[in-house]
Amino acid sequence: MKKKFLARNKFTRGTVVGLATMSLVIGLSPMIAQAATNAQAPIQPDKEYFAKLGWDVEANSSPDMACQDNSLSRAIKSGVKIGVYQSLPFFDITEKEITGLDWDIHMAVMKYIGVKTVKTVTLQWPEMVPSLLSKKIDVIGGNIHGNPGRYKNFAFTAPAWWYATVVVAAKGNPKGIKAWADIQKPGLKTGAIAGSQAAAWLKDTKVADVSLFTNAALEFAALSAGRVDVLIEDDPTSAVYIKTNPNAGVAIVKGLKDVPGDVWANYARYGVRFQDCTLNMAYSRALGELIMHGVVGRILDKYGMSRTENLFEPEHNPAL
Repeated sequence: MKKKFLARNKFTRGTVVGLATMSLVIGLSPMIAQAATNAQAPIQPDKEYFAKLGWDVEANSSPDMACQDNSLSRAIKSGVKIGVYQSLPFFDITEKEITGLDWDIHMAVMKYIGVKTVKTVTLQWPEMVPSLLSKKIDVIGGNIHGNPGRYKNFAFTAPAWWYATVVVAAKGNPKGIKAWADIQKPGLKTGAIAGSQAAAWLKDTKVADVSLFTNAALEFAALSAGRVDVLIEDDPTSAVYIKTNPNAGVAIVKGLKDVPGDVWANYARYGVRFQDCTLNMAYSRALGELIMHGVVGRILDKYGMSRTENLFEPEHNPAL
């Protein structure tokens, strides 16, 4: 269980999160349907064996590695539709071009697997999963984190990188948030992005007063205006917003105690449909190679993150 709130990166200049075992890089996408039968046929890792080696394998998170569908050949021939959304540092969408950390990773994957045609569909975050399932897009381009509900609905690629979840409040922390349990206090107004991992946690733990937003700009505006007291947000998103809006009067709450493990954002991955198994396997192999050969690390550096702080979950850092 993760006990320490290690959530700082170069933007926040705080605690360094660390390296994890490379065994987590490849082969962690969830159940994938076989194309011919649409039947679930995941591999089933020995949880007890891996627990002794320090890895708690999530249920239903492993793939069918013997799939034979034509999604990869189709992607190479006809292209891939990637769902994107405006959120720094992940994506920056303008009339002329798209840039950003996740965008650059996707482009590197495309170059590795030989996909020459890439189309984008600009969405709000809550639209991502419905758009994937309805075949409006082929890949959830924004990094998305696995949880039991999501594992039932679509497949995940291997990990791309890692970051933590943070609590953001007005400067000076006027509500006195010192531990994660304080978020569940009656009367506290909490905000999160609809469809996010944070929103799922707030619902599961029955936090009473929750406002959900379609994008980060709206939720940070609500916090600055006092319409919510705290936000549960991604560390990179929060850090970029605070850096680029120094007069917004908000800050990441540091040193929180007793952060539960299921609140943490686990590895950032990308989402695909179950039946697009060969595309998933190619994506996952590409991500493993790109991480191993320093490509993802250099992309992280480019956008103010860190290859040593943001590639792997801190609980596996051999330096700690």
